[in-house]
Amino acid sequence: MKRGRLRGLIQIAVSALLLALILRQVQWAEVWAALRQMDAGWLAVAWGLFLIGVGVRAVRWQILLHALEVRRPLRELMTWYLVGGFFNVILPTGFGGDVVRAAELAQDSGRPARVVNSVIVDRYLGIIVLLAMGLIAAPLRPGTASALTVTLMAALFAAGLAAGWLLRQPWPAKLARRPGLLGRGLKRLGGDALADAFTAYDRRALGRGLLASLAFNLLQIGWNVALGWGLGLRLPLVVYLVCVPLTAVALLLPAFGGLGVRELTYVGLFAQAGVPPATALALSLGVYIITVATGLVGGVLYLTSGARRLRRDREGGSDD
Repeated sequence: MKRGRLRGLIQIAVSALLLALILRQVQWAEVWAALRQMDAGWLAVAWGLFLIGVGVRAVRWQILLHALEVRRPLRELMTWYLVGGFFNVILPTGFGGDVVRAAELAQDSGRPARVVNSVIVDRYLGIIVLLAMGLIAAPLRPGTASALTVTLMAALFAAGLAAGWLLRQPWPAKLARRPGLLGRGLKRLGGDALADAFTAYDRRALGRGLLASLAFNLLQIGWNVALGWGLGLRLPLVVYLVCVPLTAVALLLPAFGGLGVRELTYVGLFAQAGVPPATALALSLGVYIITVATGLVGGVLYLTSGARRLRRDREGGSDD
């Protein structure tokens, strides 16, 4: 418990430090002025695309679950995605919501191993497609991103492909289950569970999951573009195709609700396309606004679903 509190405090401190670094680069009055002048219509469009994205991600999750013979209605999966968004806002790192939605669905379905399996692959497919989009876009407009940025994106993509290929092979799981120091080490790192996660799917399920990831990531580009238009930015589409993937990957780093990491990444990457730091920061805060708004919807759903579950438990107990 003490370790968890210490880790939480460290992550809050990281967010505070990063935000302080950003605010040294920009004038807060300029950021606030940009946010106040943001077109409310484009903000609404961005939020609408964000909500559609939740539905697309739920479809992807359903595809993976069905491949594991776990049948859940799309409405339920959308609910747990929204609930996960709520916990992504209030918990450190960008994947705290994945843990919550896996735990909640596992409780409802009674098949925890398969649910966790699907969440791992769900996250992987989203990231690998987003990085691929960035790499395809970068050569279309040379100079949009620095050579270091493109190299980092290529390295992450190559590492992701290599990890996916390795985990599709039968021997990593066998190695993780063997006695000895290496086997125990791999098991502690979750090597056996990760290997099982990837080998459970056929090519058809993975292909459909990749298509859903492509649709979601196009929507993600779309809501960033909408927010940019709301701020008066008229950037080429390729700028978003290059910058957004790296900002999404950066949100996996430990920080409270992604604060600080998101803002620093936006300022650093969009500056390469000539966007003033204050405007880039306003763009990142626009993304945060629609993320929090969606998270609040998830929080309400979580409270109401918890109340319904408690009521069912009480009714069930009164029948005994």
